[in-house]
Order: sequence, then C-alpha cells, then structure tokens
Amino acid sequence: MCGISGFIDFTLDKEEAVKCIFHMIQAQHHRGPDDRGYANPAPGVWLGHNRLAIIDLSSDGRQPMSRAHFTITFNGEIYNYLEIKQELLSHGYKFTTSSDTEVILLSYAHWGERCVEKFRGMWAFAIWDNQLQKLFCSRDRFGIKPFHFIAIKNILYFASEIKALKISRIFSDEINQHQLMRDVQLGWSVYSDETHYKVIKQLKPGHNLVYSQEGINIYSYYTLQKKEFGVSEATELFRQYFFESIRLHMRADVEIGSTFSGGLDSSAVVCAVHYLYQPKGFKTFTVWYEEADERVHASKVWQAYPSIIPYTLKPDGEEIVHAFVQASHQYDAPVSGSSYLSQHFVMRLAHQKGIKVLLDGQGSDEYLMGYPHSLYRYFATILRDYRFDQFISEIEKFRKTQGWGMAKILDLLVKTVLSTVMSEQTLYTLEYKHFYPNAFGKHLKTNFNMSSSDAEPLRNFSWHLLYTTILQTLLLHEDRNSMAFSIEARVPFLDHKLVELVYSLPADFKIRDGYTKYILRKALADIMPPEITWRADKMGFVTPGEIKWLRNQLIWLLNEPMNIPQIDQKIWRKEKKKFLQGHNHHARWIWRVASANYWYTYCRKPAVV
Repeated sequence: MCGISGFIDFTLDKEEAVKCIFHMIQAQHHRGPDDRGYANPAPGVWLGHNRLAIIDLSSDGRQPMSRAHFTITFNGEIYNYLEIKQELLSHGYKFTTSSDTEVILLSYAHWGERCVEKFRGMWAFAIWDNQLQKLFCSRDRFGIKPFHFIAIKNILYFASEIKALKISRIFSDEINQHQLMRDVQLGWSVYSDETHYKVIKQLKPGHNLVYSQEGINIYSYYTLQKKEFGVSEATELFRQYFFESIRLHMRADVEIGSTFSGGLDSSAVVCAVHYLYQPKGFKTFTVWYEEADERVHASKVWQAYPSIIPYTLKPDGEEIVHAFVQASHQYDAPVSGSSYLSQHFVMRLAHQKGIKVLLDGQGSDEYLMGYPHSLYRYFATILRDYRFDQFISEIEKFRKTQGWGMAKILDLLVKTVLSTVMSEQTLYTLEYKHFYPNAFGKHLKTNFNMSSSDAEPLRNFSWHLLYTTILQTLLLHEDRNSMAFSIEARVPFLDHKLVELVYSLPADFKIRDGYTKYILRKALADIMPPEITWRADKMGFVTPGEIKWLRNQLIWLLNEPMNIPQIDQKIWRKEKKKFLQGHNHHARWIWRVASANYWYTYCRKPAVV
C-alpha cells in the first residue's frame, strides 16, 4: 500500500519538474513513510512513489521500479501474485524480487493491457512503456484504491490523493457545483468520474487510462454482470470463495489485525481468520461511545476465540474536534457523515499498536443486501414475480425478527410499491429534491444517472450501491482514514469472485426468513457465535455525532459564517435554528452543510509548499 504520483508535462524544465514531483511525493508522505523515490524514464515523464512496505520489505521492492523498458509506480496489493508469478516463470521470465510490483511489470510485459484481467486485488498503478512511448494506468474492479488525474490537451498529472494534484501548475480550485450538491443532499462524496473540483477527475472502477501520442484513451476492462451458478451449491460456493479470499488477504510480511465492530461482517472476517489459521494474539480494534456501544456483541467473538487481543477506544471531546479537523483536510472532500470519524479513531488506535495491515468488513452490505432500504427492492422483486404468498410470509417473518409494528409495516408497503413502479432514477431524484431541505435553492438541479443495469429490482439496486450511491463514498473514506495513519486496509468481501457469485444469485439467497445477508449467515454459522450469526439489528461504526457532537464539541461549526455562495442562506438559518432548538429530523443534513462549509472555507485551496 503506497502513494503514487506523476505527470507528463513537456513544458517544464528539469529543475521545475524535480521540484514538482518532490512536492507531490511530500504531499502524500503519510501514505508511505517507509521510502520515497521518483523516476524520469523519458523526457517530460516523471513518476513518484511513497512506499508502505508490506510484501518484500527489502530495498528490492522500492519504487518506481524498472524492468527492461518499463517503469511502474504502484499502489495496492495483487493478492494472487504468487500464482501469477508461477505462470510467468513457466513462460521463461526471471524475477529478482519477491514483490507483487515486479509481478505486475512482467505481467504487463507478457499480456499487455489485458494483464489486469489476471489480477485479484486492489490497485492503482501507472506503467511507462519507453518503447511504445505510452503510459498505461489502471484501477481495480471496485475502486478500492484511488486514482485521480488532471488532463488538459497533452498534459497529464495523476496521484493517489487530490492534495498532491493541487501542486500542479494546471490545478484550479474552482468547485464542481454538481458534486457539492450531491454530497450535501445525498451524502455522495464520490460520483462517477467526478470530484469536488471541476478540473480533477478520477479513473472509474474497472477502467484503464492510456496516454500516447494519439491522446488519452479511457476504457472499461471490467463490468459486473450476472453469471450462471448452480443454486444448489451456492452456499458451499460462498463458503469456499470467502475462505479463499481470506487466505489471499492474509498474505503479508508484516503483522495483520482487523477492525471489529461486533457486527456480522467484521465478525465473519475475524472468525474466518481464526478458523483457518488459529493465530495467537490476533489484534482487533473497536471504538465505542456511551450512546453506541457494541462491545456486548463483540465480546461473544472474543469469548469464542480467546486468543484475540481486543483493543477498544472511547474518544473524548478534544479527540473528536481534532479528528474532524484532520479528516476534513485528509479526505480532500467534506466529512459527509460522523461515522467516518469512528473509522478514523479505529485506524489511529491500530497505528498506535504497531499494525500496518488491517482486514475490514467493508463491501458486504452492497451485494449481500445488508442495508434496511434493500428490503423495499427485495419485496418489489417478489411482487414483480407475483409471489404473493411469499410476500405475506416474509413480512410476517421480518415482523417477528425485527419487532416491527403496524406503522413500520405500512411504511414498508408504501416504499415497496414505489420501488415496484418507479425506477431508481426516479426514486433517487425524489430523495435528492425532497427528502431533506433544498440547501441550494434555485441552483439545485438533478445531475446523476441511475440507468437500469438489471431487470430484477434488487440486483439493479445492488449494482448502484456498488458503483453509484454508497460504496464508492465508503471506499474513499476507508482509503483516507487508513492511509492517514500509514495503514493498509484490506477488504476481503470485495474479492471479485465472491461478489460475482452473490450478485448473480436469486434474491432469496440474500434476504430470507426475516434476515438480510442470508447466505453469509448460513455458510458461516458453524464458525461464528449464534448470537452474532442470527443477530437481526445492524449498527456498524455509528456515532452520536450528528446530534450530540454538533450541539456540543462541534457546535462551533454552526457558528461559522456560511461561505458557500450556492447555499440558500435563508433556508440554512431556518433549519439551523430548528436544530439548535432540539429538532433532530434533519440532523444529518445539518451536519453535511456545516461540514461542507468548513471544507469549502479552510480545505479546498492548495497548502503552501
């Protein structure tokens, strides 16, 4: 796990270019404090790297790395690098390191741009081919690792984080108004290839970028699609693929720990590690608050696997203020929810205990259907298939497992009907315009695409969770929170083989008998405590932030002058007054506006270098 940076700019002289690449590297020091370096493989071409040594800790693994006429700067992990290495050895290739970086280089030498189809892992890299005079860049299938860039005519700058691109002479701090609106009204910190800056783009998940004399070509190499799996063996396949993913994600030359909330996903990861490896002294990291304490659930796993060393943290008020300020600068985007600060605290705690790699349960909810609003699309799917008996039966089962009253059932029925007759585009447009107050007044315009990817409502919803609405934002914060403390966060639930399996299965494998994530519960029931396996509620790394912190430790955010010119000042003052009087209905929206204003005021411009 590292930080990458670089540019192709023929207008700079060597002194200017060296200064630029040095400052780009310095801006991302936190991503790789173990080593740094840069290369100038051709006139006008500069590649930079910050190294966090995880595999092959020797100096042999330092980057940028060159072999023959290829030079690479790489961020991420190719978990199946040993298997690919054996295949390349059979083709006569020679290796001088034990790193996955060299495997990428020689894979590119052998398979060309299609090499990425062989990889299982997370990555963002750039390879300069001096023979063909082209730069080949790639980002992993689900966007786990970031790749941001500025491209103007024949000039290209790229980096892991936006703050490094602010050093570029072609950077402009003009705000992308549409993205700021999505962030405030929907909580999307990421959308498509856009960022909060007009001039900066991101390479979309599953895409490659090629810079050559012909210009810049961006194309998709991977699209998540339904595949055919035998449903009779689906549960066993899930178990097999999940364990395989855990084994691959445990490959490292440093100690590995895990984030741990006490929920189903993180418990599955921790329990699988112990089931497969029986490690001694495996460290887990948990944050808790008086108002959101999941230690009672986490303790079930700690008791089942007593070799776990649990570390827990309850942040105090001063820590909360410091975390918000640090995160606002670190994310290169507003802190669009207080839960991201919980992850910040977990990463900080792990760093203090000497951990460089953490497993994390991120990515499960988006295709195993763990979110409560997945239920509307699930019941819509049943209605579309005219399975009325099952519709009634499942509502009754959820009533029992979740303790639903009549008001909740009526709410479910209304939203299910809407999900049956309306497209995702229509549903999200309604949310964008009407769920929260219109912070942008006359400036607010719908600007996002939720086109259908599948005829089944639940699968279509899942695709957009992965690529449009939620996961991309979560992964941005995961990357920034972990790398702020020089930690590599690994997400075994996002192994593409596992995702493809569950994504392709009928809805009943994901939601059934009053439970979400049904196939996960069934497949791993023998390795997890039953209190976790059949736990019906969902919390995650929640916080009391939007209500308690914003009225106490972070109340100063509400006293800041509103500096975002597009925000309707009258609406903001009205809603802020209601919030301070004790109304919580729009608390999340209040947080987003206040956070966006802080970021806009203090964080959007380049730091002085």
